Parts: sequence; structure tokens; C-alpha cells
Amino acid sequence: MKFKLLSNGSVTDPKGFRAAGKYCGIKQSFRKLDLALIQSEVPAVSGATFTTNRVKAWPLQYDLRIVHGARHRVIFANSGNANCFNGRGGKRAVSRTLDLLSKKLKVPKREIFVASTGIIGKPFPIKKIERAIPTLIDSLSAEGGHDAARGILTTDTVPKEIAVRFTVDHKPVTLAAMAKGAGMVNPNMNAAGVWNERVPARQATMLCFLTTDLAISKKILQKATSTSVGQTFNRLVIDNDQSTNDMVLILANGKAGNRRIFKRDGRFDLFQEALTYVCASIARLLAKDGEGVQHVCEIVVKGARTASEGQDLGRQIASSMLFKTMLAGEDPNWGRLMGCVGSSGVSYSPALDISFDGVPVLLNGRGQLRKRNRVRQILKKKEFRLEVNLKKGKFCDRFLATDLTKFYVWINSRYST
Repeated sequence: MKFKLLSNGSVTDPKGFRAAGKYCGIKQSFRKLDLALIQSEVPAVSGATFTTNRVKAWPLQYDLRIVHGARHRVIFANSGNANCFNGRGGKRAVSRTLDLLSKKLKVPKREIFVASTGIIGKPFPIKKIERAIPTLIDSLSAEGGHDAARGILTTDTVPKEIAVRFTVDHKPVTLAAMAKGAGMVNPNMNAAGVWNERVPARQATMLCFLTTDLAISKKILQKATSTSVGQTFNRLVIDNDQSTNDMVLILANGKAGNRRIFKRDGRFDLFQEALTYVCASIARLLAKDGEGVQHVCEIVVKGARTASEGQDLGRQIASSMLFKTMLAGEDPNWGRLMGCVGSSGVSYSPALDISFDGVPVLLNGRGQLRKRNRVRQILKKKEFRLEVNLKKGKFCDRFLATDLTKFYVWINSRYST
């Protein structure tokens, strides 16, 4: 790699960032952190993608109005309540939160992003948050990144964090991220948060906040963000459902001191590579910690006639309930995959290949019964790779998918009670 993975990395590893996490009483679990705050010490430029779900939480609606601003400095998030479809009180709660944050931090409201995750439809506990904000702000520090990462978790069992370092113009640059998401994960985000009829919205509760001290223009930062999200988070499927709150936000404050990047050049390509690596690493952490997940499968579609056909088949397989239960049962039933090939509408050769970790279950269109026991052993692993070669063209696509277990059903059958 052209960059170094930092041990115990957090969003405060880039220069000029502070963070904090606090408990304010939103969650039922006693003393479980439910607030997070990230601040750049100097104005930063931002990039973002948002859920395309037509039902959008109040915080996300606000963020969509300010995201095109020239600079931003703060990300505030709560967990335990989605602040969505809960009446005008939820909208007023966003305004009251921003008023208090702006006053205490001495930052204009238009430079503050807000985010929420949790149960839809519940009244927003604004009084609890108002009481906690002063101490949350007082706790901001360069060591507060890990607490902030814990403050956004819902059914996650572990925080998701990463930081990498690389060199631009002989200056060390750091890029870091924290995220949450365990259920309702199948992101389909774009910069405008606009639903596309040709690409129906998938449902997911996923938040990812990134920080970097790179000096870069807002326009090209947005380009890099959209590209990396499209290649990683938008290729992740846990349970085919999209929430009202999904977002990826990145702040770049320029404290690294490199010459500002305004166009696509070698420096931009290096940053794009690092950003995609960070997002892909977070996406894999999300998959591994999915609700009830016991198996994670990387799906590789090769030999597609067009790029869109490769994506269509990858998503068809990743979101198939029969495929997911096949993984849960560790059952090498390649007939499920042929069903996906046919129902996706893609072009394929009758002599196509299907394999798990390189062991074929279908070779030149013929089933490999003698390989069945070897494949069963592969499917017992926590992580493995499925490859489908359509043999119709040169295009390739990749998805991350998980199994669907009885534990997922148990968690979500009683989630709000």
C-alpha cells in the first residue's frame, strides 16, 4: 500500500480535530454513550452522500440544505432515536440543538452537520440533549475519537474505526473514519439524496464520518467521496432495507500543509485510493458486525457484457433471501445462484463458471458434485469469496453480502419493544 495503517486509529488522528462522546439518557441501556461530537479547529471543506430514501429524517433534511456551503466545522450525532416522522417537534428539535451548539462552540449554524440513528417515530428527547451538550463540548479533546465512535452505536457490538497516513507534497496527511451500522444496511446513497426510479432506494441505517487534514477543494473532495462511496458502501448488503438517515460526511481542514488539490492529478489519485481503502475497510467491518451475521461473502461478478449488468447481478445475488439463507445453512446449492443469474436479466454463457474461494461448483456450465464437500468446508468459514464468471464480456463488479440467520429475525422481531 502507498499509505500506512495507524494502530488504534480514530477521527482525531488528523491534525486539528477534536471529538467527544457522552451519555445523555436516550438509550434504554444504562450509561451507554448516545451522543457524539466532532469539531475541526479551523474551517474545513466537506463532501457528503445521503440516503435516497424518499422518507428522510429531520437532521438529514437540514444537512441537505447546508451541504453546499463553502465551509463546515462540526458534526453532531445522537443514537437511540432517529428523529424521523415524529411530527414538527422533531424539526424544532434540530433547530434547538443547532442554536445551542452554535452558541457554545461559537460556530455558525450553517457550518454544523447533524445526524441521528435509532427508532423511527418516537418523540425526540431534546431536553436530555440540551442538558448534555455543554458537558459534551467541554469534553472535546484530541483523545475523544473513540468515545465519539461509541456514541453513535445502536445494535452494533463494536465501534468501527480506522486511520491511515500517506504523503502529499512531502507532507504527512492523515485520513480517518468512524461508522455505525448493523441492521437495515444496504446503502444506496448519492450527493443529492435524490431517489432515482431506475435505481430504487435500498434501506439501511449507516452513518460514516471521516476526517482528514488534507488541503483539497470542495468540488474535487465531493467527486472523490461520491466515487469511493459508490465503490464500497453502495456495494454492501446486509438485509436489503434502507433507513431514513443514511449518510457519509467528510471534513478536510487543510492542516497538513500540502498544496491544495484542485484537479485530478497524481496527488488526487493517491487520496482517492486511500479514501476508497478506508471506506472499503469500514464496509467490511459493518458487514462482519451485522445483526446476527455469521458469514460474510465477497461477491465477484466477472465477464459481464456491461458495467451495469455486472452491478445488476451482484446486487441480485447479494440481496437474495434464498442466497442469504443458503449461506446461513452452509449449503453449496448453486441452483440458487443460477436463479439469480436468470432473474437479474443479464447476458450469460451457458458455459459459465461459479466458484467459492476458487473451488468450482459449476465449471463450463456443468455441476462439480465431487467438489461439494470441499465447498461445504469453505462455507463454514466466517469470510469467503464467491466468483461468478458470465463469460460474456470484460466488465467486473464486487459486492459484500452476509447471511440471514435466526438471530437477525430474533433481534428485529422485538427491536422497538
